[in-house]
Amino acid sequence: MTDYIVYRHGYDDRNQSAARGLPETMAVVRMEADSAEEACRIAGAWVALAPNQYLSAEPAAEADAREAALNRTARTHQ
Repeated sequence: MTDYIVYRHGYDDRNQSAARGLPETMAVVRMEADSAEEACRIAGAWVALAPNQYLSAEPAAEADAREAALNRTARTHQ
């Protein structure tokens, strides 16, 4: 199994409102699964989705590496 980060895409006033400053793509859960598709299927059972929203997932290691690189870059520009 692999750790995945599941993202919800799309604005909705009830759960991901632009007016409240929330992003259009937002990480909603981190979980272990055999594939990105499975992570989305499992998360879809308990993550609220409006009709215009959908889920995607990526391996957590990729997202963690990208975040670490952003943090290093931010520190060097202070």
